[in-house]
Amino acid sequence: MFIMRVVCLPMKRTAVIAVIAVIAVIGALATAHASISFAAIRDQPSRRDAPTSTPPTGGISLDRAVQMAQTRFNARVVRAETTSEGSRVVYRLRLLTSDGRVFSVSVDARTGQIL
Repeated sequence: MFIMRVVCLPMKRTAVIAVIAVIAVIGALATAHASISFAAIRDQPSRRDAPTSTPPTGGISLDRAVQMAQTRFNARVVRAETTSEGSRVVYRLRLLTSDGRVFSVSVDARTGQIL
């Protein structure tokens, strides 16, 4: 019986060490993957960091169109994008009112006219 314990004890230690080693490797891989994923997300340009669209010659900027729409409709712009309709550049704005209504308007980027 005593011999049996001596033989089994090192096998148990080996198994425990192997399990600990596997857990350590999995933890290291998970940490490395999370670091790489976070770095990839962090290095992507944010939509907030994107420069405001430059207006066509003699036109208004997207920032100015947003200010005009918010003032005119007493609402907050929650989305803004620049699109083209034929040869015309148009800012499409989605607005949210204080009572929760959502609506969209289009602004001619050259003239500033709300379409």
